Amino acid sequence: MSTTTSGVTDPVGNRINQILASNGGASAGAADVTDSAGTEDRFLKLLVAQMNNQDPLNPLDNAQVTSQLAQINTVRGIEKLNDQMAKLASASGVNSPLDAIGLIGRKVLAPGSGFERAADTTGATRLGFELAGAADSVQIDIVDATGATVFSKTLSGTAAGQHVFDWNGMDNQGKAAAAGSYQLKVSAASAGNAVKTTTMTPAQVLGVSEGADGVQVELAGRPAMAASAVRTVL
Repeated sequence: MSTTTSGVTDPVGNRINQILASNGGASAGAADVTDSAGTEDRFLKLLVAQMNNQDPLNPLDNAQVTSQLAQINTVRGIEKLNDQMAKLASASGVNSPLDAIGLIGRKVLAPGSGFERAADTTGATRLGFELAGAADSVQIDIVDATGATVFSKTLSGTAAGQHVFDWNGMDNQGKAAAAGSYQLKVSAASAGNAVKTTTMTPAQVLGVSEGADGVQVELAGRPAMAASAVRTVL
Protein backbone atom coordinates (compact mmCIF):
# COMPACT_ATOMS: atom_id res chain seq x y z
CA MET A 1 0.00 0.00 0.00
CA SER A 2 1.25 3.51 -0.80
CA THR A 3 0.02 6.96 0.19
CA THR A 4 -0.34 10.09 -1.94
CA THR A 5 0.14 13.61 -0.56
CA SER A 6 0.20 16.62 -2.88
CA GLY A 7 0.75 14.31 -5.81
CA VAL A 8 3.90 12.67 -4.36
CA THR A 9 3.83 8.90 -3.84
CA ASP A 10 6.12 7.28 -1.20
CA PRO A 11 6.36 3.72 0.20
CA VAL A 12 4.39 3.42 3.45
CA GLY A 13 7.41 2.48 5.54
CA ASN A 14 9.43 5.52 4.43
CA ARG A 15 6.46 7.85 4.77
CA ILE A 16 5.78 6.60 8.31
CA ASN A 17 9.36 7.29 9.29
CA GLN A 18 9.22 10.80 7.79
CA ILE A 19 5.93 11.84 9.33
CA LEU A 20 6.41 10.22 12.74
CA ALA A 21 9.89 11.70 12.97
CA SER A 22 8.50 15.16 12.24
CA ASN A 23 5.87 14.60 14.95
CA GLY A 24 8.23 13.40 17.67
CA GLY A 25 7.93 9.72 16.80
CA ALA A 26 11.47 9.09 15.61
CA SER A 27 12.24 7.12 18.76
CA ALA A 28 9.97 4.31 17.59
CA GLY A 29 12.83 2.91 15.49
CA ALA A 30 12.92 0.57 12.55
CA ALA A 31 11.80 -2.43 14.60
CA ASP A 32 8.50 -0.65 15.41
CA VAL A 33 7.88 0.08 11.75
CA THR A 34 8.26 -3.56 10.74
CA ASP A 35 6.33 -5.01 13.71
CA SER A 36 3.10 -6.41 12.28
CA ALA A 37 1.37 -6.15 15.68
CA GLY A 38 1.43 -2.35 15.38
CA THR A 39 0.38 -2.12 11.74
CA GLU A 40 -3.06 -0.68 12.41
CA ASP A 41 -1.80 1.81 15.00
CA ARG A 42 0.94 3.06 12.70
CA PHE A 43 -1.51 3.38 9.81
CA LEU A 44 -3.90 5.50 11.85
CA LYS A 45 -1.04 7.72 13.02
CA LEU A 46 0.04 8.13 9.42
CA LEU A 47 -3.50 8.93 8.28
CA VAL A 48 -3.99 11.54 11.02
CA ALA A 49 -0.60 13.06 10.24
CA GLN A 50 -1.53 13.21 6.54
CA MET A 51 -4.78 14.96 7.32
CA ASN A 52 -3.03 17.44 9.62
CA ASN A 53 -0.41 18.20 7.00
CA GLN A 54 -2.53 18.09 3.86
CA ASP A 55 -2.59 20.92 1.37
CA PRO A 56 -5.77 22.95 2.03
CA LEU A 57 -5.99 23.61 -1.71
CA ASN A 58 -5.60 19.93 -2.53
CA PRO A 59 -7.12 17.93 0.36
CA LEU A 60 -7.21 14.16 0.58
CA ASP A 61 -9.88 12.60 -1.57
CA ASN A 62 -12.62 10.79 0.38
CA ALA A 63 -12.40 7.82 -1.97
CA GLN A 64 -8.65 7.60 -1.33
CA VAL A 65 -9.13 7.58 2.45
CA THR A 66 -11.87 4.96 2.18
CA SER A 67 -9.65 2.80 -0.01
CA GLN A 68 -6.77 3.02 2.47
CA LEU A 69 -9.05 2.10 5.37
CA ALA A 70 -10.33 -0.89 3.40
CA GLN A 71 -6.77 -2.02 2.71
CA ILE A 72 -5.67 -1.86 6.34
CA ASN A 73 -8.81 -3.75 7.39
CA THR A 74 -7.97 -6.41 4.82
CA VAL A 75 -4.44 -6.72 6.24
CA ARG A 76 -5.76 -7.06 9.78
CA GLY A 77 -8.29 -9.64 8.61
CA ILE A 78 -5.55 -11.72 7.00
CA GLU A 79 -3.46 -11.55 10.19
CA LYS A 80 -6.40 -12.77 12.27
CA LEU A 81 -7.09 -15.55 9.77
CA ASN A 82 -3.46 -16.66 9.96
CA ASP A 83 -3.66 -16.73 13.77
CA GLN A 84 -6.80 -18.84 13.66
CA MET A 85 -5.29 -21.26 11.15
CA ALA A 86 -2.18 -21.63 13.34
CA LYS A 87 -4.39 -22.43 16.34
CA LEU A 88 -6.37 -24.92 14.29
CA ALA A 89 -3.19 -26.64 13.12
CA SER A 90 -1.85 -26.91 16.66
CA ALA A 91 -5.18 -28.31 17.85
CA SER A 92 -4.46 -31.48 15.90
CA GLY A 93 -1.54 -32.22 18.23
CA VAL A 94 -1.29 -32.83 21.98
CA ASN A 95 -2.61 -29.73 23.76
CA SER A 96 -3.26 -30.88 27.32
CA PRO A 97 -2.22 -33.69 29.67
CA LEU A 98 -5.63 -35.25 29.11
CA ASP A 99 -4.74 -35.70 25.43
CA ALA A 100 -1.70 -37.80 26.41
CA ILE A 101 -3.17 -39.63 29.40
CA GLY A 102 -3.61 -42.77 27.31
CA LEU A 103 0.19 -43.07 27.08
CA ILE A 104 0.61 -43.72 30.81
CA GLY A 105 1.88 -47.24 31.37
CA ARG A 106 2.62 -47.77 27.69
CA LYS A 107 6.01 -48.24 26.05
CA VAL A 108 6.93 -45.75 23.38
CA LEU A 109 9.79 -45.04 21.03
CA ALA A 110 11.33 -41.71 21.95
CA PRO A 111 14.65 -39.94 21.28
CA GLY A 112 17.41 -41.57 23.32
CA SER A 113 20.14 -44.18 22.99
CA GLY A 114 19.89 -46.31 26.13
CA PHE A 115 17.55 -49.24 26.69
CA GLU A 116 17.24 -52.36 28.82
CA ARG A 117 16.84 -55.97 27.82
CA ALA A 118 15.59 -57.99 30.77
CA ALA A 119 16.36 -61.67 31.34
CA ASP A 120 12.70 -62.57 30.89
CA THR A 121 12.33 -60.57 27.68
CA THR A 122 10.64 -62.59 24.98
CA GLY A 123 10.47 -61.53 21.37
CA ALA A 124 12.27 -58.67 19.69
CA THR A 125 13.07 -55.20 20.99
CA ARG A 126 11.84 -52.47 18.70
CA LEU A 127 14.37 -49.71 18.02
CA GLY A 128 14.48 -46.82 15.59
CA PHE A 129 16.28 -43.81 14.20
CA GLU A 130 15.57 -40.67 12.21
CA LEU A 131 17.65 -39.28 9.37
CA ALA A 132 17.74 -35.58 8.58
CA GLY A 133 18.44 -36.46 4.96
CA ALA A 134 18.78 -39.42 2.63
CA ALA A 135 21.86 -41.57 3.29
CA ASP A 136 23.94 -43.80 1.06
CA SER A 137 24.90 -45.95 4.05
CA VAL A 138 23.67 -46.35 7.62
CA GLN A 139 25.67 -48.18 10.28
CA ILE A 140 23.71 -49.57 13.23
CA ASP A 141 25.52 -50.86 16.32
CA ILE A 142 24.18 -52.15 19.62
CA VAL A 143 26.75 -51.82 22.39
CA ASP A 144 26.64 -53.44 25.83
CA ALA A 145 27.54 -51.90 29.19
CA THR A 146 31.23 -52.74 28.73
CA GLY A 147 31.40 -50.90 25.42
CA ALA A 148 31.60 -54.05 23.33
CA THR A 149 29.56 -54.17 20.12
CA VAL A 150 27.22 -57.15 20.28
CA PHE A 151 25.19 -56.52 17.14
CA SER A 152 25.84 -54.66 13.89
CA LYS A 153 23.79 -53.99 10.81
CA THR A 154 24.46 -51.93 7.68
CA LEU A 155 21.79 -50.39 5.48
CA SER A 156 22.16 -48.75 2.08
CA GLY A 157 20.03 -46.30 0.14
CA THR A 158 18.02 -45.17 3.17
CA ALA A 159 15.53 -42.32 2.78
CA ALA A 160 15.21 -39.37 5.13
CA GLY A 161 12.77 -39.66 8.00
CA GLN A 162 11.88 -42.25 10.62
CA HIS A 163 12.91 -45.90 10.42
CA VAL A 164 12.26 -48.73 12.86
CA PHE A 165 13.66 -52.23 13.15
CA ASP A 166 13.44 -55.16 15.54
CA TRP A 167 16.45 -56.61 17.35
CA ASN A 168 15.82 -60.22 18.28
CA GLY A 169 18.36 -60.18 21.08
CA MET A 170 20.94 -62.21 19.21
CA ASP A 171 24.57 -61.11 18.89
CA ASN A 172 26.74 -61.14 15.78
CA GLN A 173 27.62 -64.81 16.42
CA GLY A 174 23.97 -65.84 16.55
CA LYS A 175 23.95 -66.31 20.34
CA ALA A 176 21.48 -64.78 22.77
CA ALA A 177 22.87 -61.56 24.22
CA ALA A 178 22.99 -61.30 28.00
CA ALA A 179 20.35 -59.33 29.84
CA GLY A 180 21.38 -55.82 30.81
CA SER A 181 21.78 -52.23 29.60
CA TYR A 182 22.52 -51.46 25.97
CA GLN A 183 23.17 -48.43 23.80
CA LEU A 184 21.96 -47.93 20.26
CA LYS A 185 24.44 -46.14 18.01
CA VAL A 186 23.60 -45.05 14.47
CA SER A 187 25.79 -43.20 12.00
CA ALA A 188 24.91 -42.27 8.43
CA ALA A 189 26.64 -40.72 5.45
CA SER A 190 25.77 -39.44 2.01
CA ALA A 191 28.43 -38.83 -0.64
CA GLY A 192 31.06 -38.95 2.09
CA ASN A 193 29.29 -36.39 4.28
CA ALA A 194 27.75 -37.23 7.64
CA VAL A 195 23.97 -37.17 7.88
CA LYS A 196 22.41 -36.09 11.17
CA THR A 197 20.80 -38.99 12.98
CA THR A 198 18.56 -39.28 16.03
CA THR A 199 18.33 -42.65 17.79
CA MET A 200 15.04 -43.79 19.31
CA THR A 201 14.73 -46.44 21.97
CA PRO A 202 11.85 -47.85 23.99
CA ALA A 203 10.85 -46.33 27.33
CA GLN A 204 7.83 -46.65 29.58
CA VAL A 205 5.63 -43.61 30.17
CA LEU A 206 5.18 -43.04 33.90
CA GLY A 207 3.06 -39.90 33.72
CA VAL A 208 2.16 -36.74 31.84
CA SER A 209 2.29 -33.12 32.95
CA GLU A 210 1.98 -29.58 31.70
CA GLY A 211 5.36 -27.88 31.26
CA ALA A 212 6.62 -24.52 30.09
CA ASP A 213 6.96 -25.92 26.56
CA GLY A 214 3.63 -27.74 26.54
CA VAL A 215 2.64 -31.28 27.50
CA GLN A 216 5.52 -33.36 28.87
CA VAL A 217 5.77 -37.13 29.23
CA GLU A 218 7.69 -38.57 32.18
CA LEU A 219 9.72 -41.58 31.05
CA ALA A 220 11.34 -44.33 33.10
CA GLY A 221 15.11 -43.98 33.20
CA ARG A 222 15.36 -40.71 31.25
CA PRO A 223 14.40 -37.04 31.55
CA ALA A 224 10.89 -35.88 30.75
CA MET A 225 10.36 -34.65 27.20
CA ALA A 226 7.71 -33.09 25.03
CA ALA A 227 4.85 -35.44 24.19
CA SER A 228 5.37 -34.50 20.54
CA ALA A 229 8.80 -36.20 20.70
CA VAL A 230 7.11 -39.60 21.04
CA ARG A 231 7.32 -41.27 17.66
CA THR A 232 5.67 -44.66 18.10
CA VAL A 233 3.51 -46.32 20.75
CA LEU A 234 4.57 -49.94 21.18
